[in-house]
Amino acid sequence: MIRPGQAAGRERPGAPEPGVLARGYRLRLGLSRAALFWESLWPALWPLGGIAGLFLALALMDALAELDGWLHLAVLAGFSLAALAALAWAVRRVRLPRREAARRRLERDSGFEHRPLQALEDSLATPGDDAEAEALWRAHRRRLADQLRGLRVAPPAAGWARVDGFALRAVVGLLLVVGLVVGGADWRFRLSSALTPSFGATEASLPPQLDVWLNPPAYTGEAPRYLDPAKTAGTRIEVPTGSRLLAQVQGGSGEAVLSLGGDETAFVRHDAGSLRLERAVETDAEARSLPLEIRRGETTLGAWDLRVLPDRAPSVEYLKPPARARRGALELAYRAEDDYGLAGLQALIRRDDRPEEEPLSFDLGLPSGEVTESEGAAYRDLTPHPWAGIPVTVRLEARDAIGQTGTTESFAMVMPERTFEHPVARRLVELRKRLTLAPEQRRPVVQGLDELSRRPAHFAHDVVVALALSIAERRLIHDRGEAAVAQVQELLWDTALHIEEGELALAERRLRELQEELMEALEQGAPEEEIERLMSELQRALDDFLRQMAEQMMERMGEQELGEAQPLPPDAQMLQRDDLQRLIEQARELAQAGARDQARELLSQLQQMLENLQAMPMQQRMNEAAQQAQQTMQGLQEMMRQQQELLDRSFQRSQQGSQQQQSGERGEGEGEGRDPGRSSNAGDAQAQEALRRRLGEMMGEIGEMMGEIPRSLGQAEQAMRDARDALGEGQPGNAAQSQGEALDQLQQGLESMLESFAQQMQPGEGQDGTQAGERPGQGRDPFGRGPQGQGLEGDDRVEIPTGSELRRARQILDELRRRRQDVDRPAIELDYLDRLLRQF
Repeated sequence: MIRPGQAAGRERPGAPEPGVLARGYRLRLGLSRAALFWESLWPALWPLGGIAGLFLALALMDALAELDGWLHLAVLAGFSLAALAALAWAVRRVRLPRREAARRRLERDSGFEHRPLQALEDSLATPGDDAEAEALWRAHRRRLADQLRGLRVAPPAAGWARVDGFALRAVVGLLLVVGLVVGGADWRFRLSSALTPSFGATEASLPPQLDVWLNPPAYTGEAPRYLDPAKTAGTRIEVPTGSRLLAQVQGGSGEAVLSLGGDETAFVRHDAGSLRLERAVETDAEARSLPLEIRRGETTLGAWDLRVLPDRAPSVEYLKPPARARRGALELAYRAEDDYGLAGLQALIRRDDRPEEEPLSFDLGLPSGEVTESEGAAYRDLTPHPWAGIPVTVRLEARDAIGQTGTTESFAMVMPERTFEHPVARRLVELRKRLTLAPEQRRPVVQGLDELSRRPAHFAHDVVVALALSIAERRLIHDRGEAAVAQVQELLWDTALHIEEGELALAERRLRELQEELMEALEQGAPEEEIERLMSELQRALDDFLRQMAEQMMERMGEQELGEAQPLPPDAQMLQRDDLQRLIEQARELAQAGARDQARELLSQLQQMLENLQAMPMQQRMNEAAQQAQQTMQGLQEMMRQQQELLDRSFQRSQQGSQQQQSGERGEGEGEGRDPGRSSNAGDAQAQEALRRRLGEMMGEIGEMMGEIPRSLGQAEQAMRDARDALGEGQPGNAAQSQGEALDQLQQGLESMLESFAQQMQPGEGQDGTQAGERPGQGRDPFGRGPQGQGLEGDDRVEIPTGSELRRARQILDELRRRRQDVDRPAIELDYLDRLLRQF
């Protein structure tokens, strides 16, 4: 017999389940029970959800904040009571589903009939007594297991339609969407205002308060200004055109209005207690006064007289007419300025015969940051351009941040061209120029190339030249496209350079290209890796250029007879390869330290040097006086270095003696400040005496050369004598003071000698503002700097930092970058770090 597993309404927890369904039956039965619980809970929550949704919608639309304090409190109390009632009603309606209900729902969801899950939980009434009954029971359970493999649980039904027959949930949802759109980013403030009724004075009862800000355009670099009605009312305020005026009114009653130059604009509601307005303040090309008045109701809250300043167009002018530099580049000396800052400066070149063509343009470069005035000289090698040698007009154009432009007058000139000595090279350039003037007339050019090809002896049977002539000729005959002319012109130019100067011309072109790339990279704020790569390539290109120039000079000297020695020109300066490489290295250090504007100016001066560089023949020597002065200065500098070493050693021994005194290691009989290293003091005393004697000999040479001995050198000799005596007595501390004084006097003596020698070597004015008797070494190094590291002669605007300043700047830059990489810092600090790094 089969005994029911449980009586009606009671469960049998120990009822057996088929093994094949043990893994899925319990899970599905639990899901069915959860679905029943949700179908009971969800309809019960509708009243509470509807009340909460309605409150949120009203709060986001700022409807509650507009109510009076007590009425606001009453509404909040009503919503609270309604929410509590809805919650109590929901608690009464929600019940946990029983096992048999969950089993019955699972049977309905699976489409089973005759309640097979109930039969699954039945048990055999007489287990173990009847083998046939047990076999039948097992077969019965296997059939049930096969039947129940498709158990499934249907998703729960919401059931809101049963409790919300009028579909009010749609109205609440629509109001909530509208509230979210209206509230926007201000939703936190609106919710807070809805939950906190105000029992204080109303807006109308509060005295009106006015706040006014003037925000100039960002490109002006001016800070925002706050107009305090109590302090600045009635005064004249100057503001740049394009400024934004932001006004806010709190308290008072009536309509708030802003009047600017007679044009009135009403304020708009910003939040529960304030009104706000924002508008632009602009003018045309002339400055004008605009009366500003802000009223609420009949009360004038503030009045000012705004003087709106126009943003004038930038101006640019030539410091001297555009001209050809010594090595053929176009030299442009300019000065540009703008009231709020230059945004761009470029040169525009047009052909005289075809002014309608697109002009040739290139940027002249500006320092980074806000530059209101820029003055300098730019060099651009335009000799490879097809327009070289033809009449053009040059015009400079400056641009400011809002697109206004200022230009110079058009300057008519012939675009600089390279002068070729070799007749074949000169003929190739002439043919190239003919293609520029009349590109459609190719036959004369082809005939000219053919004539050159028939005379290979004129270009020393150079295979490269012969091949280039043949290619250019065939290209003009068979390629009728416009691009063919430009490509042939480039080929003719390269061939002329190859004939004229060989590898030197190519090295010079590569050097100029790298200079332009590096200047552009510094101007545009390229990464440090790119700057470092260009610096290294520039150094290698400079080495190659100087080597090719030296080889060419030696070849030309071998073809000429050595004549008598000739002095240098009056305004000449001797430059060596190490001098130029040192200048590049200084520019590299400045760029690494973040001083990119100074690096650009140094490179600009290097470019100016190279443009005026000439390989001096070997027979051109410095005159004897300049050589002797240079040797004397080098001797003084070496003496200062040795004196510095003696000073360092004396100071170290003095410190060691002080430390030993403090630790009680010194004997009582030893005097205060006496150095325990007597042998070291004695050796330094001898070195100090030798240095003093050498100074005496040098003073005699200076007296013969200059006619007088600088007084500071005599004081340096006396200080050295005192230092020698102190070292002989074993007192390094006293010796260090005398040695420091000797070092200072040597520095002053060097400066006095430089000034005296420069005056003797400058009897009169020479060409280009230089002194007629000027020679290298007269108080300046090859870069034109004095002993204190001033800027180049004639341009002292570039201050080269010392090594310690560069290291300190580098440390600051590294620390800024390290802090910027910490993304956990506050956003305002990260923004501040970004603005600091942009200055580098």
